[in-house]
Amino acid sequence: MTNLWLDVVAVVDNSKGMTLDMLSGVAAVLASTFNVDTSIGIDLDNPRTTRLGLVTYNENATINADLNTYQSMYDVVSGIFDSLSALSSSRLSYLSNGLQTAADLLKNQSFGTLRDHYKKVVIVYAASYNGTGKLDPLPVAQTLKDDGVIIITVASVEHVRQELLNELAPIASPGFNFSIVTEGGNSTGIVQGALMQANCYCPNASVQYRESFVDKSSTPYGSCLHPINDSTSWKASQLSCRNHKAYLATEFTQHKHNFIVESVTSTTGFHPPLSYHIGLNQVLGKWVWDQPQGLPQIPLQSYSDWNPMFPIQSSSMNGVENFQNGQMTGWQNIDQLKVSTNYICESYACDTDNYCDANGNM
Repeated sequence: MTNLWLDVVAVVDNSKGMTLDMLSGVAAVLASTFNVDTSIGIDLDNPRTTRLGLVTYNENATINADLNTYQSMYDVVSGIFDSLSALSSSRLSYLSNGLQTAADLLKNQSFGTLRDHYKKVVIVYAASYNGTGKLDPLPVAQTLKDDGVIIITVASVEHVRQELLNELAPIASPGFNFSIVTEGGNSTGIVQGALMQANCYCPNASVQYRESFVDKSSTPYGSCLHPINDSTSWKASQLSCRNHKAYLATEFTQHKHNFIVESVTSTTGFHPPLSYHIGLNQVLGKWVWDQPQGLPQIPLQSYSDWNPMFPIQSSSMNGVENFQNGQMTGWQNIDQLKVSTNYICESYACDTDNYCDANGNM
């Protein structure tokens, strides 16, 4: 949380359906979500900063703080508790108005600005779900998600109601639908985890390694894959990856291997039988995985996926490619200088450990 860099809008239900005790609870959870060391606002000397806006909604929506209002954690805490100290006089609660106001705020102050490359998050604290027709919140939520905004929903009621969780689930980005549990639990930690996950992404249209290739909303990992449709030798491929601050891809598990196969199968220029260089190579008689320049290569562990009859014992066949043999795709060692084929680069994701600028450079 110390290195978090996001643009976040909190959207809080303050209608009479949200009790005053629960509204105070939301204020406490929201204020404590951000670490005391989280850099709030804009710091020209530190790009790892988070801006927080606050919108309350009932029958209508109100901007209590835009994305430039809070410039410190003191501003966040005092501003949140001041804005969430009383309920509105309205019993009506239209989440669509709150979401639309958050969308307008991001459009005017985040998209198309110097922070355009910062991930954008909306956190909804809702006590009820209402609205049909023009007041249906789902189309607004879908537009936000289509624009790359992550939506976190938090059912904010005294006792968890499965009905409300079910209603909020389509509003949330997959896996980001939670509740405040007054009887215990760690609502703050859950939202913090969601924020850090939202901060993990791959720039420049690369493929983010994730739990499921088919489900783009599945849990992402901190690794970006770059299938390159350019037939070169293993050594030239390694140098090309390094020129782009990357390295030839690693396959530490069967899951990673299968994910890469699915990635290249979906990439223009990769045709069956599949063939592409990966980062496994032999150094001083030992098989090791390529790593970023300057870091030691990682020894081959227990997992391996050699094609039948491989590896071939040869002093010159020290590179490795994935090669499709029938329905299976596995490793086979090759001459690093003589065999040309496509290749897969890998790089670290942009996240709280790795800040990326507008061009995707760390």
